[in-house]
Amino acid sequence: MQLKLSFVAGLIASSLALAAPVAEEKGINVELTKRDSLTNGSGHVDFGKVDRHINALRAKYQKNLDNYQRNTGASHRVKRSLPEHLEKRATGSVPLTDVSNELLWTGKIAYGTPAQSFNIDFDTGSSDTLVNAGTYRPGSSSTSVKTSKAFSTAYGDGTTAKGTVYTDALTIGGLTASRVAIGLSTTTFVTDSAGISGMAFPNLAQFGSAYPPFFYSLKNQGKLNAGVFQFTLAKTGSSLYLGGTDASKYSGSFTWSPVDSSQGFWLTSASVNGLSIDSIVDTGTTVIVAPTNEAQSLFNRLGLDTFTQDNQLYGAYDCNSPPRVTFNYSGKAITLSGDTVKFGTTTDGSCVLSVVGGDVGISAWVTGDSLLQNTVAAFDVDNSRVGFATKR
Repeated sequence: MQLKLSFVAGLIASSLALAAPVAEEKGINVELTKRDSLTNGSGHVDFGKVDRHINALRAKYQKNLDNYQRNTGASHRVKRSLPEHLEKRATGSVPLTDVSNELLWTGKIAYGTPAQSFNIDFDTGSSDTLVNAGTYRPGSSSTSVKTSKAFSTAYGDGTTAKGTVYTDALTIGGLTASRVAIGLSTTTFVTDSAGISGMAFPNLAQFGSAYPPFFYSLKNQGKLNAGVFQFTLAKTGSSLYLGGTDASKYSGSFTWSPVDSSQGFWLTSASVNGLSIDSIVDTGTTVIVAPTNEAQSLFNRLGLDTFTQDNQLYGAYDCNSPPRVTFNYSGKAITLSGDTVKFGTTTDGSCVLSVVGGDVGISAWVTGDSLLQNTVAAFDVDNSRVGFATKR
């Protein structure tokens, strides 16, 4: 399935007043695609691809937790031990062609003088910008500076991104900042895009505090009216808006939930069907991934049949009677639509719930596309909060 994505970046003309409509200058719209490959051509769930997707997620979160401990000297509060068989799988190997990173939201970004433009995955679940070998050519840029910082990170598919951090001019949606960090890998570690650009807080960054995430560089250099960005995700008309919120995408006002920026993740308290949870809002995840025991609690509440495949726990239901799954953030209820409450069917025709029980080494839920396509989400760096509003 091909999903069209427009990438929008701009500045709002008024001060940050998110409870009311705001005027904004339009940035640049770029048509992009996002492929959903967790099902096959018949609409059946491809459990092998789901397994690889969650295994890559597990590796990402293990690396995030390692970065957090190195940057802060403390263990993260949501960290929990993985079973031995899953720890081994986090560094396992499958062919690179099977990597499902085409599931991420992709937009255009440019580094260098003159600008070198490429498509990159925007991920609120990580904090560094990393690109494949050959994507960025520092020797072709008059503003490129090679730092003494090296990086190395393993992915759940057996690939590794490793190389050197550079700083260079960044151009994105008509906004420009200088001396922005980019990690140039000596390997190809993702397919279908040039790399990954993280939008979480700096404590998750492998690059360290001297090389903040790109959004912080824009903010710190005064390129934005507000340290806020907004994701509007849908099958068509999707957008990322930088520097405020785009009132044309939502009605009413945002409901805000606090986050502790020192924790690195966009982590906040929530509930789902009355079950209290910690939620990490992560655009780099397709399904909603919950700790297995908490997923089982939800499945029990919904009266679903359950089954296990490749160490993941799934809930199944009659497609003619979809369950009502409602997340609540600080009083804002977000109910999964009929399209997003499932992500495919089994071979016997049952629908598979888009909440999957999978242990990735954290006690929080990773809430990705299946939730975010039902709301407009704003990420407020200035005030350490994440907000949700009703789509127009």
